[in-house]
Amino acid sequence: PPGRCGHRGGPQANTTTPRGRITGGSVAPRGAWPWLVSVRLHGEMMCGGVLVGHSWVLTAAHCFTGNKNELAWTVVVGDHELGKLDTGERTVPVRRILPHPKFNSKTFHGDLALLELAVPLAPSPTISPICLPSGPAEPSPGTSCYIAGWGSLYEAEGPAADVVMEARVPLLSQETCRGALGRDLLTSTMFCAGYLSGGIDSCQGDSGGPLACQDPSSHRFVLYGITSWGDGCGERGKPGVYTRVAAFADWLSLQMDPAPGSREPSCFDLLALAQLPPEQQPPERTRLCAFYTGSCRPPQGQAACARLAEETCRARTRRCGEPGGHAGVRAHGGTLFLVLWPHPSPQGPSAPVVPGSPKHGCSSLAWEAAAWGPHNSSLMSPPTSLLPVPGAAACASLNESAVRVSVVQELYAWVLQVPESNLAMTFQEILVDLSSKNAKGLYRAQVRATVGGRPTAFTGLVGLESDSLARSMPGLVALALETLKT
Repeated sequence: PPGRCGHRGGPQANTTTPRGRITGGSVAPRGAWPWLVSVRLHGEMMCGGVLVGHSWVLTAAHCFTGNKNELAWTVVVGDHELGKLDTGERTVPVRRILPHPKFNSKTFHGDLALLELAVPLAPSPTISPICLPSGPAEPSPGTSCYIAGWGSLYEAEGPAADVVMEARVPLLSQETCRGALGRDLLTSTMFCAGYLSGGIDSCQGDSGGPLACQDPSSHRFVLYGITSWGDGCGERGKPGVYTRVAAFADWLSLQMDPAPGSREPSCFDLLALAQLPPEQQPPERTRLCAFYTGSCRPPQGQAACARLAEETCRARTRRCGEPGGHAGVRAHGGTLFLVLWPHPSPQGPSAPVVPGSPKHGCSSLAWEAAAWGPHNSSLMSPPTSLLPVPGAAACASLNESAVRVSVVQELYAWVLQVPESNLAMTFQEILVDLSSKNAKGLYRAQVRATVGGRPTAFTGLVGLESDSLARSMPGLVALALETLKT
């Protein structure tokens, strides 16, 4: 039954002709890996992931190096063919991102992250969790296990498979792995799998994707590895490297079953308050903000502690960028538009309007008419239609929304103030330290560039070959954007 972990869906035999970039691998039958998910940033696939509970996805921590804002991420479950809506496919918002606290972005030690989904998932033939290891014991070297995914985004020529690919790979001993990759690169929380002859490798899966082995007695699939890193792609003598899931069993259990009030409220939690009925908002806010009472010092009284917790909680909400509403910045034809979306209603989504305006006696306004671009004399001044209406007591929600727009506008000032003609990045010079090659074939480099019309310099990792250069480019762009914020 789909409610049990580790049971595959779809046909078990696969006679599909091998294709795509998994040499010796095959197109997976539809629904064959019901725990495989795609992790997406602003709707674009960034990593793979594994459903390990009805509300939990396990993936790689390095996927979130550039963006840890849960509001920007979604998880797609039940997916098989990218770019096409599959039967049973569903997109779920991310409530919380929990990278392992000891993750090291340089060594990739602890390369795990848990994603808490906004809503629990009901099991189905195409959506079902995998089993987690019940103890420290792991399959012995030589055991054949499975990798699956759509293909690495930044290896060689980019995505090569529109559908899920699968392959069998043998587990390798630590001695064999250290001999192939170097003793200093492999920690006790990593292991290798693949063929030293090359051909099949996890780079054809996705970062954060699963390495699953079938238990010989229960016939259930158990998650033993999360795709982490590798040197090249299916090259001879360079197997793929995985994070050892069993080594983090205690941490996973603690995160997936936390004590009440032990976790800081996420942006998703705080912004969801505004969607509750008014009478339910105060007690729910009190419950969420109770976390911050833990920072109170003994001399403080109960009332002072409660005020401090409330103030800290409100500051956290402001940092989320959308205090009570759903605001966002979207690009259209090269021009940035600020749109205030109403809260979802039981009848479904509606067009962007002023929340509550018709029933409160205010005239309806089209918010998307306002655009900020180089044709505006003041990039950071909201149009008059978004400013508070003097003396309009009946339009309290309109005035409040105008304040919210100003807050979001300030949050994105670092990009809104860049004229459209300067929305570009131009490299002037890249100085590479040729002695600094890492396990991914990337080198430390000092980069001089013009970003948003501003000259800047920063340190990053860059590849010298065409494939490694393609892999390094997203990281360089992310670093360049960070310079705009500062």
